[in-house]
Amino acid sequence: MDMQVLEAGDSLSRVALAGMLDLTGVGEVETRFLAATVARGKPAIVDLSEVSFISSLGMGMLLTAVKGLKRKGMKLVLLKPQPNIVMALKAARLHELLPMTDDNAQALQLLAAG
Repeated sequence: MDMQVLEAGDSLSRVALAGMLDLTGVGEVETRFLAATVARGKPAIVDLSEVSFISSLGMGMLLTAVKGLKRKGMKLVLLKPQPNIVMALKAARLHELLPMTDDNAQALQLLAAG
């Protein structure tokens, strides 16, 4: 599992994940991921375009970030998730808690909304 911090500015956190968000993958990136999102307390865009699989542990990691940011009045948006990731999140009924889009401009709009 690979994680890159693409942006860590005053108004936005942008992180890209690549690989499999399974037991091993989550173990490799969870601490750094939460530090790059929740700990910063900024709205976050998480690029999932290179994530090929997500387990319940991966979903849990994303939900931890969403809940942590919500406590700080901030949001998280998933950018460009693969179709199988979208299906898994919808099957787990998490798509309402984890807004998703394939468009960067729309991601920014979702973060700014309400």
